[in-house]
Amino acid sequence: MAPPSILTDMLPPGLSARHRMALEWFAEHAGQEVPWPRPLPDGTRLVTLAKGIYKPAGSEFALSIRQTLSGPYPDRAVEHKTDGTWSYDYYQEGLDVDDRDLAYGNRGLLNCLNQLVPVGVLIQTHPKPRVRYHVLGLALVTNYGDGYFRLEGISDSVSSAVRRPTAAESHLGAARERADAIAALFDPRRVEDERRRVLSSISVRQGQPGFRRTLLKAYGGRCAVTNYDASEALEAAHIVAYRGPVTNHPSNGLLLRADLHSLFDLGLVAVDVESGGWPLLLAPDIRGTSYSKYHGTELRRPQDPLFHPSTEALRQHREQAGF
Repeated sequence: MAPPSILTDMLPPGLSARHRMALEWFAEHAGQEVPWPRPLPDGTRLVTLAKGIYKPAGSEFALSIRQTLSGPYPDRAVEHKTDGTWSYDYYQEGLDVDDRDLAYGNRGLLNCLNQLVPVGVLIQTHPKPRVRYHVLGLALVTNYGDGYFRLEGISDSVSSAVRRPTAAESHLGAARERADAIAALFDPRRVEDERRRVLSSISVRQGQPGFRRTLLKAYGGRCAVTNYDASEALEAAHIVAYRGPVTNHPSNGLLLRADLHSLFDLGLVAVDVESGGWPLLLAPDIRGTSYSKYHGTELRRPQDPLFHPSTEALRQHREQAGF
């Protein structure tokens, strides 16, 4: 269960007091079996009968999701981990993935993903007339792919990682705050030596099909550097090494041709985020090769800002590459 003080540090300043109190309820009741949750004393609703995704009127964020025993959607089973945390793939509202953005509940979850706002999660355990729900607690929406929202249960370590900047830090600006918060989930400074990281990164990059599908769609099936469009040769590159599903966030990914993916993992290419066009930089070792034509090529970013790569992660990748 996430302590209220830690939860408060996670939430954006503009989130309403009623939304915050509702999230506190999910934190306090994590692990409990409850009947249908009644509104809070001030009238704040926690869930709705109408839909599985509850986005309160007037809010841009979803507040909660619930899985029902007889629902029409192919929600997957909750994955409970040995460290006490859990993961859950929850299917979007509406069966057609192309209609995702037509449903305000889906848009609310996408906003939660983009702004790192937690949601409460309920799983129905007993049917009517004596309905019961298991409160999983709070989760971060960490990814979306093929109709599924990936939810990661919040542990104390994740809560601390996504602490919001204090008032004294607010001068960095809203854009930098978001980048820093996202980067904290997969902080480059936490990983081991870059060269040792490469071996494990290359070995798992083909094993993240949902992450790859998300980036293929975001980048229109074309390499972010070369515009190469043979999907069989395109790979989902983690900007920071894979460290579990939370690092499969689209902001931690680039769609690259396989050879450029290897060069990126080896620290032989990097991106200059300090320049307006985000040009590709090549290490001196390969500037005299056939790859020299890509030196200075501007990185192509997805049209949807939700899938733009993290500026901070790219900056740290370049620093680790040493140029």
